Amino acid sequence: MKRRAARGPTATFGAVAKQALLLMSLEPCISDPNPDRMARRRECIPLPFRTGTAARAIFITLMSVTATATATAQALQSEVKYSARDSMRYDLAKQTVYLFGAATVKYQDVELTADRIMLDLAHEEVQAFGTLDSTGMPVGSPQFTQGGQEVAADSIRYNFRTKEGLIREVRTRESQMYALAHLSKRHANGEIHSRGGSLTTCDRPHPHYRFDVTKMMVIPDDKIVMGPAIMKVGNVPTPLVAPFGFFPNHKGGSAGLLIPTWGTSDQFGLFLLNGGYYLPISDNFDEQLTGDIYSKGSWGLRSVTRYKKRYRFGGSMDLQYSDKLNSIREYPDFSEQRTFFVRWNHLMDPRASLTNHFNASVNIGSSQNFTNNFNSSTQDYLSNTFQSNVNWSHLWPGKPYSLSVAARHSQNTINRTFDVTLPSMNFNVQRFFPGAWFRPETATRQKWFERIGVTWNSVFENRLNTTEDQISIQNIPNLIDQMRNGVRHTGSMSTSIKTRAFTLNPQLNITDRTYFDALNKTYYPANDSVAVDTIPGFNNVFNWNIGATATSKLYGMYSFRSGRLKAIRHVITPSASLTYLPGKDTRISGPYGPGGSTGSYSPYDIGIFGQPSPNSSGLVSLGLVQSVEGKMLSRKPDAKGDPQFTKIKVLDYLGINANYDLLKDSVNWSPVNIAARTRLLNFLDLNLASNWNPYATDSLGRNVDRPTRSLDGSLAHPSSATAALGFDLQSKRHGKPLGEPNSDEQVVAEADPSKGARVNFSIPWHLRVNYSWGMARNYRAKEYTEQQTQSVLFSGDINILKYWKLGFSSGYDMEAQEWTPTSLNLYWDLHCWEFNANVIPMGVRKSFTFRISVKASVLQDLKYELRRPFGNTNELLY
Repeated sequence: MKRRAARGPTATFGAVAKQALLLMSLEPCISDPNPDRMARRRECIPLPFRTGTAARAIFITLMSVTATATATAQALQSEVKYSARDSMRYDLAKQTVYLFGAATVKYQDVELTADRIMLDLAHEEVQAFGTLDSTGMPVGSPQFTQGGQEVAADSIRYNFRTKEGLIREVRTRESQMYALAHLSKRHANGEIHSRGGSLTTCDRPHPHYRFDVTKMMVIPDDKIVMGPAIMKVGNVPTPLVAPFGFFPNHKGGSAGLLIPTWGTSDQFGLFLLNGGYYLPISDNFDEQLTGDIYSKGSWGLRSVTRYKKRYRFGGSMDLQYSDKLNSIREYPDFSEQRTFFVRWNHLMDPRASLTNHFNASVNIGSSQNFTNNFNSSTQDYLSNTFQSNVNWSHLWPGKPYSLSVAARHSQNTINRTFDVTLPSMNFNVQRFFPGAWFRPETATRQKWFERIGVTWNSVFENRLNTTEDQISIQNIPNLIDQMRNGVRHTGSMSTSIKTRAFTLNPQLNITDRTYFDALNKTYYPANDSVAVDTIPGFNNVFNWNIGATATSKLYGMYSFRSGRLKAIRHVITPSASLTYLPGKDTRISGPYGPGGSTGSYSPYDIGIFGQPSPNSSGLVSLGLVQSVEGKMLSRKPDAKGDPQFTKIKVLDYLGINANYDLLKDSVNWSPVNIAARTRLLNFLDLNLASNWNPYATDSLGRNVDRPTRSLDGSLAHPSSATAALGFDLQSKRHGKPLGEPNSDEQVVAEADPSKGARVNFSIPWHLRVNYSWGMARNYRAKEYTEQQTQSVLFSGDINILKYWKLGFSSGYDMEAQEWTPTSLNLYWDLHCWEFNANVIPMGVRKSFTFRISVKASVLQDLKYELRRPFGNTNELLY
């Protein structure tokens, strides 16, 4: 029941009492609201209502019914709403309301819930207490909420007018920190000043660790300041004592120092790693600057910039530079190695634009940057190629064409080659049908020429092939001279003719290449030499080809009357094609060979898009693809009791391909390719591929126009073959069947645990095994040389205890008889802490890493980390 008062809080209670006299005739004996005696058992005895001057109070009992009242005082700015599940008691003389059982008081943005609440409207304050259940456990403890901030305590006293409160045994969460205090005062600005208590990131009622403090101040959305503190694990004190401390308390990031990791190395001496400063510039942009310094003169700098604009784009920029000194400058074995590396990743949200897209993935730097770096990951250390791609594309709405501009880069860290394409412009026209332009609107049938489709593509590229030692600012003019460029236009016109037996696809292709440089050779008889020049100009070369492809499908079905296997379907897909390529010989003959002998060259030998073949060819391509599937009866019927059937793959793919050139005078057949793919027992993947040469070879390894049967009686010689066998198994958990792939199955993403872990305890064990075999033969008459590769790779993880997971990754090269890079990782989830141990037992990175740290990022520097190589007493990293 609600009523708004016209004259202060007393009039409000009088009006409520008059209505209550008409409705109620019972008086309960309510327990004393004093918190020291509130656990006493209540006994309610019905009594007649008492009236007159002796009646100092009116009692109203609403058992098992929620009652709501609203009071408005002259000093309060809005309504005070209160309710209780069990009962409410009104004391008119003291202008006080006592609420019992799931009581709630609301005022503006303040909400207070507890088992017992005393609302004093005369002094505009409220007090809340908990109670004890039948087992003596506390229940109904006060919960205070204001502006999204929640506070739990044993007792709360709060003034609505001053917005200040006194709290005992408070428990509150600030960002990732949990603050517990014995006595706290809450001020009007939201600050909480406390005496005695603790700080922790553990959410347990009895935290696994904590910082016991003598005094503490919590400033919302700013920081937590504490006085003298000592760290305790459980109830055991540790030597970690601090005279004072500051903890960030921001919802977002906050600027601050990054504590470095220190250690020692035989090669570089004492060092400090990853020390620096973190700066959140805005909500969409932050910067992290770190550096490394070594006592023997080496140093390094790193800048990591991250940015993100919601629904627009996001990315990061990672810049690294290091100067590593080996030995001492005065020693003869001294060397200095300056390296850099740039990583830039930019991803544009597809929702940002329907017509323009821009993405970038840049990985470029010195080849030796990750070979001798403490901060390098295993993946970077083992990688011998790095690639970059920056691409912008534009689509015209409702049009069949698009434009893209890209820059690409590829480098090999072994031979230190650099391949750069800058820029690469691509104009593409999707397939369109010119015949449809002339189709009358009244036409009902499609004519044959309306099914002819046309596609077009134009590419301009500027390429540079060089080595790492040639890249420098001073050498830029020479690098520009070494660039090769050109334009290539390709067009295709095709159609499809379908019959009941097969489908015929005729096609005409044209290719036009334009180069801006051409090769020129000049022979000088005086000194018997050949001069090679590059002549600028427009050089065009054109070629075309025409052909047709016929395909068909044959189906075979066999049914079984008994057993679980009900049917087998065999699908055969034969294909045959004929392609004519007119030859175009661009070679120039002359005395260009050694010693003035006759030789030849083509002006387009330096062209980036190649050149036409000098010989004509009439290529006949034959192919045969087969697949076999089975229909199995499931062991369990469906929910309605009807039988269920599942489809199984007996043979997923079996293909044979061969080519025959009608215009060659000899050796018309090309090597025959045979490949197969299937999945055995629904978990074992098998892939096979091989190439077979039907011709015999001479003593130099060249094919001769004789079949291999005439040489050694075999149908063909195997020139190469590969086989791959692998399976992926995991245990059942959460209703997942055995062998089902899982996207979160990786234990540790890096061999170094400091790089971060992805741990999934829902899968008790997981195993991946891959076996590969390869063979290559080089025949010389009846003899041949053979090279084989054979290796097995395996990785997985297993839960050895409830929160212990052991992960491993290794392999063995059977030809080299040596182990591949191996790592073992042990992860232990300690609730608010985590333990990670990693062992690399062999190789040049052979080491042991141990780390125990707090999970919460606000205390990321509260850790102990140890890294040392095997066979060396000096630690690499603490």
